[in-house]
Amino acid sequence: MTALGFIETKGLTGAIEAADAMLKAADVELLEKSLAGGGLVTISVAGEVAAVKASVDAAVAAVGRIKGAILVSEHVIARPDAELERIILTKPLLSGEEFEDKGPYAPAEEPVRVPFEGAETTESADTPEVGEEAGPVSEEPEAETASFVASSVNQGAVRHDLSQLKKMNLSRLRQIAAGLKGCSMTPEEMESARKKELIEVILNAYGQEKE
Repeated sequence: MTALGFIETKGLTGAIEAADAMLKAADVELLEKSLAGGGLVTISVAGEVAAVKASVDAAVAAVGRIKGAILVSEHVIARPDAELERIILTKPLLSGEEFEDKGPYAPAEEPVRVPFEGAETTESADTPEVGEEAGPVSEEPEAETASFVASSVNQGAVRHDLSQLKKMNLSRLRQIAAGLKGCSMTPEEMESARKKELIEVILNAYGQEKE
């Protein structure tokens, strides 16, 4: 298309008549109907420069024949700049059964889901793969974890020294104390005991087992 033609009327009837006259007078294609408010209606067409000028002239004459119709303005833009697509439709929306224009007026296609940049690296390197067993979640050394497990399975088989006990949390200390035969605390007392008290009870229990 090499030109755009516009007819602006006040009232819809005049705009419809103008559009009909433009399409019958020359080989142009209807672009759109725009409502500007206050009853203003703009009809736009596209085609060769001579055809657009002829269609606009025919529309002016047609509006003048309608009682009460008001022609506000008419205009022809030859060789419109491509940047006009940002504010108005400059190409026919339809061509046969398929959309030619892939600009902002084309129908939305099924969105293609593309992962954002770096998405493939979002998984932690420590995340176990499918079929792989997750390792221990404790932040403490594996040797200490093994010692704790062994002590809970076989009471008295593995004894923790003071440095190991200090690294453990209250929950683990309670479990170790509960598994010792010589523990002097009841379960209720363990629940309210502080870390230092639990460590003393465990060490005292270790001493009784030696005896």
